[in-house]
Amino acid sequence: MRRYLVGLTAAAVVGAPSVAVHAQNSESVPLLDHVFVIVLENHNAFTSFGSTGILDNPKAPHIQALAKQYNLASDYNGVWHPSLPNYVAMITGDWVGTDVIATGHTYPAGSTVGISDDDSPSIATDYPSPPANASNHRWRVKLPSLAGQLVAAGKDWRAYLQNIPASGTTLANWPGDSNTAKIYAVKHNPFPYVAEIQDDPAQFARQVPIEQLFNDLGANTVPAFSYIVADQCRDMHGLSNVLAPCGGVNDTDDNDVSRGDDETFWLVNGITGSPVWKEGRNAIFVVFDEGNGPLTCNYNPDAKPAVDVIPGALLPGPDCYRPNNFNDKVVMIVITNYGVRGQVDSRFYSHYSLLKTVEAAFDLPFLGHAADPTTRTLAPLLAPAH
Repeated sequence: MRRYLVGLTAAAVVGAPSVAVHAQNSESVPLLDHVFVIVLENHNAFTSFGSTGILDNPKAPHIQALAKQYNLASDYNGVWHPSLPNYVAMITGDWVGTDVIATGHTYPAGSTVGISDDDSPSIATDYPSPPANASNHRWRVKLPSLAGQLVAAGKDWRAYLQNIPASGTTLANWPGDSNTAKIYAVKHNPFPYVAEIQDDPAQFARQVPIEQLFNDLGANTVPAFSYIVADQCRDMHGLSNVLAPCGGVNDTDDNDVSRGDDETFWLVNGITGSPVWKEGRNAIFVVFDEGNGPLTCNYNPDAKPAVDVIPGALLPGPDCYRPNNFNDKVVMIVITNYGVRGQVDSRFYSHYSLLKTVEAAFDLPFLGHAADPTTRTLAPLLAPAH
């Protein structure tokens, strides 16, 4: 039997479908004890759209080995551009937010629109103060999130973020402002954008330095859900600024990919070699946020009149979410401590599939576009070994 939940989402205000469907009608995703999501940056699965890929790249031997040893979704897609909307979609099932300042836009401050930039959350701060080049502290995402679901279900979560300066910080970038090295960049961390996390100090404090991951693994205190993001020198994003350790002459795509490949190997080995991995049912998802593929629609809330929006609102139109409009294939590797190996699944997936899969694994309702009938879970890649 289906169970529908109403969430605090702008889509609900304009008469869109209910935001969540209970996981009981999902495909056969086994219940999991621990889920680890490792997110990397800005590369398609294979060389395409004028950019180098990962699975055909000699600089990524570790990721290629993982894809062969474990399970691969070969038609897994990012949902929008640039980075931030993809991260937000992974934990809310959508890429819309309230723009509290609307700087540089034709719509008024306080409008709820599709997120099409990498600006900071509304509660962010800059360092130093005043900064040489201030960030735009723009977004407040008034949607229910996976984090809130987990807390409501009595489960814990944590975001492990490389080079974040302190647990629960509001700093947008570190070190410096948006004009310097910014090894840690908030645009690759969706949690401080979400209103229910902004408003809950206990949840906000669950954003911690990546070093704590290894402490938690060793002490068997990792949460049910771990969201792991390397810094911009090690997630394959790269930094051109000479003040960054990976900047200047070191900022080449070959170097970016090689560093990210090594980072992935380090993280996966750290998790699979821990006591936590040897108990219960656990899964690791290695995924990229986006590649260089085309957008799914012509959405533009700034146009007069606005283009590709829901009538009476500035939200993205339905075609922005249709599977046949997606063409930004990125790597998705699924690793388990119990299940099938060597599987390649060629069905269509997206970041909404990842969210739906994690929700099903914890018996949670489906949020946003995770609840769409066209959104599949990654169940075949999580199947028990025969």
